[in-house]
Amino acid sequence: ILAQIEPFVYEWTAGHRGSISAEHGLGLMKAEKIHYSKSPEAVQLMASIKKLMDPNSILNPYKVLPQSALSPEQGS
Repeated sequence: ILAQIEPFVYEWTAGHRGSISAEHGLGLMKAEKIHYSKSPEAVQLMASIKKLMDPNSILNPYKVLPQSALSPEQGS
């Protein structure tokens, strides 16, 4: 049931300019859902800042952004 309800809730939230995360950011389970509330450009900017501040990915690895935004082949 959750797999059917979540997309509806995320789409409704995005349609009302809301966010799918709280002040603590995205967790491991929601990282790939960030596109519901952030543009691809915003996600890439966040990934660039994370790479600048945490080049060795030792601070909360894989818990803030989708892995696709952090992968080296993204032209960083």
